[in-house]
Amino acid sequence: MRRRLLVLTATLLAATAGLIASLVTTPGAPEAQAQPALGRADASSVPAQDLAAPLDQFGLELLRLQAERSPGGNVVVSPFSLHAVLSMVLNGAEGETALEMRRALDLEDLAGDVNQGWADLITLAQAGKEHEVRVADSLWLRDGVALRQPFLDTNRDYFAAEMRELANDPDEAAAAINDWVEDHTAGRIKDIVQPSSFNDQTILALFNTIHLKAKWEHFEDDGTKDEPFTLAGGEKTDVPMMHAFTLEAPVTRSERYDAVALSTKGPVTVWVAVPKKGVGAEQLLREFDARQLEALYRDARVATGSLALPRFTTTYEAQDLEADLAAMGMPRAFSPNDAEFAGIADVGPRRVFISKVVQRTFVEFNEEGVEAAAASGAIMEDTGMPLVEFDIRADRPFLFVLTEKETQAPLFMGLVRDPR
Repeated sequence: MRRRLLVLTATLLAATAGLIASLVTTPGAPEAQAQPALGRADASSVPAQDLAAPLDQFGLELLRLQAERSPGGNVVVSPFSLHAVLSMVLNGAEGETALEMRRALDLEDLAGDVNQGWADLITLAQAGKEHEVRVADSLWLRDGVALRQPFLDTNRDYFAAEMRELANDPDEAAAAINDWVEDHTAGRIKDIVQPSSFNDQTILALFNTIHLKAKWEHFEDDGTKDEPFTLAGGEKTDVPMMHAFTLEAPVTRSERYDAVALSTKGPVTVWVAVPKKGVGAEQLLREFDARQLEALYRDARVATGSLALPRFTTTYEAQDLEADLAAMGMPRAFSPNDAEFAGIADVGPRRVFISKVVQRTFVEFNEEGVEAAAASGAIMEDTGMPLVEFDIRADRPFLFVLTEKETQAPLFMGLVRDPR
């Protein structure tokens, strides 16, 4: 498995400024719920369902690598958000670079149309009447660069990507993108990029945000009390533990873990997987692959029992995503000498490559429901066991996955080491 962060920087070319100006959204314009022009809110969409397994595998690999980089705290990634950004970049990749990216994104065996899958998945995720899930994509275009029209049209039609102007001044560029991200994540993700991410060779930046807020009715306020949580090292700490004493929910039980699916009033299902005693959460994470995760969902059977789950809020900033994505199989995308992105822009003899990839996440579990937000960006430069009753206690490190209800495509994945 492999993954790459995308940042493209290119030397300015003499090109028609009017082309880009006609595509650019006016700053300050009112934001509407964006839906892909070619998306379908069809729960039986095969292209959308086919994306679930690649997103599972991509997310598990990314979560494993980030957990190794950040051994001391909670780790949360959004496979949905980062995969969406890289899939938009893939629309301009060619040759070996495109093959590497498809491997890193686990799209090699995908029979259907990736773009149609994304269009349908984005539309499905936002189909709720109260819009509990909001997805936004944007392309920030440097004036004077001859960006390929098919690349722009594809990302607009299938990802509902807004076209915005990328300021020449690094401070202005960072401020505009940070404001856009903050606006589209209800203020949960701030300052995702710094001015140092931009220079004279930056030709394009691609960003995705996802924000979800879904209520549930599983826990009562008066059922929450401080109880011990055993950390990975064996020490105990008191945390506010929520309780559902008579919960009817799908449950999967195995020799390695117990998992429960918590429904919400929105298009989101929250899966919590608690390792059995003697099995560490990080050990379980190393064992999981997309097939096992699919089996976890498939083998779940409705049962009645109790659940204890910590109330927690956590934020995470992904580290060294470029290195992780290269290790996942797409090193050429980051190479000024080898990257093949002629489908993005005409830069003559120069090459477009990804200079930086970023992601920040926010997740909160409380008695009322779950809220989660993520923003991801790429900057580019020129050059089952039998069930009777269950009693699950997440009183030690555990894993969680937030999935789109119809396809089980993973929106967020996390490793909770310490809910304090």
